[in-house]
Amino acid sequence: MASPRTQFYHAAAEIDGALVGTERCIRRAEGVSLVVGPPGTGKSLLLLKLTEQIRDDFDVALLTGASICTRRALWQAILAAIGEPYRGIDETELRIAIVERIRGLAAAGAGLVILVDEAHTLPTRLIEELRLLTNVPTPLPAVHIVLAGSRRLDEMLGSPRMASLAQRVAVRGYLEPLDHAETTAYLRTQVRAAGLNWEQLFAPGSDDAVFRVTEGVPRLINQVCDHALLLMAESERLVTPADIATAWREIQRLPAPTGLESAPRPVEPTEESPCFSDQGFDDDLGGEGFGVIEFGADDTARADMLGCEEPEESGPPATLAATNDPFGGPDVELVFDGSSDPFEPLFSRAERNAQRYSVEGPDDFRDRRHVASRDGQSLGRLLATFGRDQAVDQEEPSQPARDATPAVPAPVGSENGETESQVAVADSAVEEIDDSDMVVIEEDLHDAAGDVSATVFSVRPSDYRNLFIRLRRGR
Repeated sequence: MASPRTQFYHAAAEIDGALVGTERCIRRAEGVSLVVGPPGTGKSLLLLKLTEQIRDDFDVALLTGASICTRRALWQAILAAIGEPYRGIDETELRIAIVERIRGLAAAGAGLVILVDEAHTLPTRLIEELRLLTNVPTPLPAVHIVLAGSRRLDEMLGSPRMASLAQRVAVRGYLEPLDHAETTAYLRTQVRAAGLNWEQLFAPGSDDAVFRVTEGVPRLINQVCDHALLLMAESERLVTPADIATAWREIQRLPAPTGLESAPRPVEPTEESPCFSDQGFDDDLGGEGFGVIEFGADDTARADMLGCEEPEESGPPATLAATNDPFGGPDVELVFDGSSDPFEPLFSRAERNAQRYSVEGPDDFRDRRHVASRDGQSLGRLLATFGRDQAVDQEEPSQPARDATPAVPAPVGSENGETESQVAVADSAVEEIDDSDMVVIEEDLHDAAGDVSATVFSVRPSDYRNLFIRLRRGR
């Protein structure tokens, strides 16, 4: 079942250690206990098991934080859990009634244990109200608080405004998914608690498949194994790893891990489509409905593959089960009409983009827009110097170097001081220069970003699964 039951409690290392530590903290009045863990790891089961073990010695109020949003609701929930009247009483009287009950329990040598499940959904002001109950003056501490929630609860207690409560935390229990060995033991514990035997229900390797798809989360383990047994309820064979993958796909609507294939679902051929079957072939997203037809196969192979009757004149039947590979058939050649090219729009657009940036020489930049950047001035000086040196090398030795004209015009915005007439003379000289090795420099007009140190993140497969779930829900 989806709700936890204590008769199926499995004493794994982490949950049992948290249970023992929390009970010790309550009985020795050490302070507040904290139980933190991701969903499905057994926080609610731990609180139920703890309630059974301390019920004879303490009054226990098991609350759910998600259903409490006001102080009045908090006091009413506590009084209702311990069997005290709570209807038609104002907030002040409710709190006085709780304090009187605490003092009466302390006088009898007992106390009040408040267990809050899903405590991370509880407003911080109400968590502070619970802390104030521990300040009720009694000979011995009579109020014991246990908060169970997700990792967000640990973050909430780390804020400065929760420092008073954080200092009172004496025990912190952290629950995590089970490892492979604990998952194997957990599976056999659950089956044994139901009065059955694992080996008589599941084929070898099924426990490995369960661990791969669930990653050791107990709640997911229960769901997958229960659904796999439902799928095999009408048959007498054992549950296989492929059945585990099928159950995971149908519950989560997510593909199974790589290497764990789903079991084929048999489909009977109908009269409307007697030679079409989608048996054994699933699409990449884990859904069914896409069939595979092998083109080019003879009638015998197609009839045997698709489940149709064999033609009268046929050779030895070819079985699809021998290969079970939809890509193992003969090659298929796709022939297009030569009059129309389906890729022509793509290539024509690419050619237009190429022509946009193609130039034949410096004159092609005459009608282009000129811009100045932070490197334009220094780059202009370097180009002008390069042009003068090249012109001097090409002149006669007797010609003075001062009459040389730049071979490359300086960009607009440079500080070399050329006049328009000099630029025109330079343009005429450049026409005779081979520009096959010309380099076009595209300057980045955006400021370079500051040095940011790279951060390495550790990503687990469950993080990707959570991403898929959010994408599936459209969030």
